[in-house]
Amino acid sequence: MLLPIARVGISVANHPSTVSDQIRGNHNLAALLPVPTLGGMADPEQPGMYLADDPVVAQYERWLYPAPVNDLRDPSVAQYVQGYGTLKGLSSIYWPAGGMREDLDVLVAGCGTMGAACYALLNPRCKVVGIDISRAALAHEQKLKEHHRLDNLSLMHMPIEQAASLGKTFDFVACQGVLHHMPAPPAGLRALGNVLRTDGVIAIMVYARYGRTGVYMLQDLFRLMGVEQTPEGVSIVRQTLANLHSDHPVQPYLRHATDLSSDAGLVDTFLHRRDKCYSVADCLRLVDEAGLAFQGWDQNFFYYPEGVFQNAPAVAQRIAQLPEQKIWEAMDLALGAKGVHYFHVCRRDRDPASYRIPWNSALLLDCIPTPLAKLAQVQKQSGGPPSLALVQPNRMPIVVNEAQAAIFSHFDGRRSLAQCATAAGIRETGDPLVRIIDGFFKLVWRCGFANLRLPPKASTPAAI
Repeated sequence: MLLPIARVGISVANHPSTVSDQIRGNHNLAALLPVPTLGGMADPEQPGMYLADDPVVAQYERWLYPAPVNDLRDPSVAQYVQGYGTLKGLSSIYWPAGGMREDLDVLVAGCGTMGAACYALLNPRCKVVGIDISRAALAHEQKLKEHHRLDNLSLMHMPIEQAASLGKTFDFVACQGVLHHMPAPPAGLRALGNVLRTDGVIAIMVYARYGRTGVYMLQDLFRLMGVEQTPEGVSIVRQTLANLHSDHPVQPYLRHATDLSSDAGLVDTFLHRRDKCYSVADCLRLVDEAGLAFQGWDQNFFYYPEGVFQNAPAVAQRIAQLPEQKIWEAMDLALGAKGVHYFHVCRRDRDPASYRIPWNSALLLDCIPTPLAKLAQVQKQSGGPPSLALVQPNRMPIVVNEAQAAIFSHFDGRRSLAQCATAAGIRETGDPLVRIIDGFFKLVWRCGFANLRLPPKASTPAAI
């Protein structure tokens, strides 16, 4: 499991590392708190179900993950909690044909110690259901529910594969850092698709294959050494990490990981008993096997060459000429160090016109851009006068010409692309204008520097 907070790159320290004192003690709080159970947790006749001694269940009962916090409004964990704000932050990507309703039905599949509580706190008008296979994790989340008076939150002890037992359907499903630990990930994702409404979205995060190469080397090492999920085993992991050669393939991962300050995070990363990684092709295969439609990546910048290879135009051009899915695969290989993939999927019977950008079409001119970057002047590495560029924190600036800068300066979330072009003094019309807008906005969108709202449709995003 890895936390949604991995996107913003902060860490949480000074929190309990194994089962919190409140749960390990206090008369077996995990058994006393009122978290219902639906379905069976130990049915060997059903593929993908969990036996009572399943190693993953046992791990998350003992090693609470994420490391528990007692107050989600504590300033020390504010950014951490905001890592679960994907529903609001990415709603324009999930439902580009219109704004997100505030009263969605939300399922947090594999909620751990706080995931569902965070969604409920950040989205008070949504009805949130959290499910997990760990009673101990749910017990802590129940405490957060009571502490924050989250009347919009319900918790259930059950595996994802039995989500249909809830007897409900959902507008939005969050399943981040979970599928890669399941016995049969396609079956788990298919189960979530079966409780998704027609215009709903499933937000997914799975481990990336290439960026975790060093992690899997160490997992193999610790298995070879017979290291167990015990305090002694965690000590061995810490000693190993502290004495690795600076060139070890795991070092880039260690520099970016956000959950290794706790014992539970070390167990989850290096001593996990069921852990599958995914290349881009694997992600697409997972979605296909689950009978769903791949909608898009949460962060386009990492899956297209325009930003990463802007200073190597021959490379960017070669990659850009590939079919779309091959572009993603090429960038997966080119970047290498990416440890996770964030993406979102939907039902196959959802109207593609409600979420697909109409590239190379006059319909594109009616779409409404929202800027995610700023215009600035940047100094060229080669010297000379500064250039106009689009800039965004933690991203390489993208150099643009004066006409492109003028168009971008009118992106305001209200005007259409055609109106932005007119305001910028672009005189072309018809097909020439479509080519100008298509080329420029494709650059901006692929770099993650703008989102696009599609023209209003008859259907309502995330409608029941």
